[in-house]
Amino acid sequence: MRPPLPRPHRALALAAALALAACHRSEEPPPSTPEPVLAPSPTPTPVPAPPSPPPPPPKPVRTGPTFSFPTDNKALISNDPAAFFMFVDRYNPKDRTTSQVWQGGSYGFVRNARTTTHGEVFTKFHEGIDIAPVTRDPKGEPTDPVRAIADGTVVYTLKPPLTSNYGNYLVVAHPCGPKAGTFYSLYAHLHHIDATVGTTVRRGDQLGVMGHTGAGIDRRRSHLHLEIALLLSEHFDDYYAKHNRSPNGHGNFHGSNLTGIDAAAFLSAAQRDPGLTPADFLKNDQPLWRALVPCRDGAELDIARRYPWLRKPGPPAASWEIALNGAGVPLSIAPSSQPVQFPAVSWVRPSPTSHSWASRNLLSGSGNTATLATEGARYLQLLSGDF
Repeated sequence: MRPPLPRPHRALALAAALALAACHRSEEPPPSTPEPVLAPSPTPTPVPAPPSPPPPPPKPVRTGPTFSFPTDNKALISNDPAAFFMFVDRYNPKDRTTSQVWQGGSYGFVRNARTTTHGEVFTKFHEGIDIAPVTRDPKGEPTDPVRAIADGTVVYTLKPPLTSNYGNYLVVAHPCGPKAGTFYSLYAHLHHIDATVGTTVRRGDQLGVMGHTGAGIDRRRSHLHLEIALLLSEHFDDYYAKHNRSPNGHGNFHGSNLTGIDAAAFLSAAQRDPGLTPADFLKNDQPLWRALVPCRDGAELDIARRYPWLRKPGPPAASWEIALNGAGVPLSIAPSSQPVQFPAVSWVRPSPTSHSWASRNLLSGSGNTATLATEGARYLQLLSGDF
């Protein structure tokens, strides 16, 4: 047995033991921190793909005849209207100058400018289009052949000694199918006519040569006046005799019995859409006014028989409501329960200027109100056959 250490030595031994214990504790690894438990990620909600655009509507199947331009002037296709239309001389009273404007040879309200508080308004309607020549002889006479715009039959020719503002002119009938009906092309101011009534023509067949016959046209402004029109009545002689003392020398093919569409716009559309008929073309037009005409004994209107596409569904009723554009071209005919004894306006598109300026003087009034002018009442007599 060891002898006990002296007191100072025992103190030193105790200090050494404590120091050794501290070293052992410092070499122990620190307590580990538990890793956090993560919540499971939510399943993402699928985002639906945007809907596919609907397919374009199928192009309608056209069954009408093919239409083309009547002369070698095709400048309208290349977007050069100044080269296509024959100009008119327009006088400017402010500076007393005369300018040549091609717009006057186009279709619509393009002549007789009026200055109003709402701007310049053209009040004279041009029912056809005036196509400029592309060839002239050394004397300046046009030599352009004039050709049929579509297959058809020559139904009228006018040659001297009979006279007309149209000069030498002829009319060709173009059947466009049982629904569309028969439309008519009129070729005016011809130097001479090469076709005869009853002749069947094919598109592109020569009908005559361009000229400057007729009222108010000189050699400088030689052109072909072309109209594409509906026939308003098959009894025009009776209507004409009621309102005129002089005889009608043109039968059903008097210019007043043919109401024309925009021939330039139609022929351009027909180049892009072969088989397009004038009836198809007019279905996109918008009415300027509507009128009611009596329904006599439940009878259909003759014009609806000639042009079945005009007739809206429904049995005959107290009257017929006819929608017309600014040119007076009928766009639809619908039965109406509103009785009338005489033709009357049922609706007009509001206008700040006189309705007469936008309706070929068929209407009077302005704003939301319109009444039939004398010419308008007569026109609806002719259109409805009630004369």
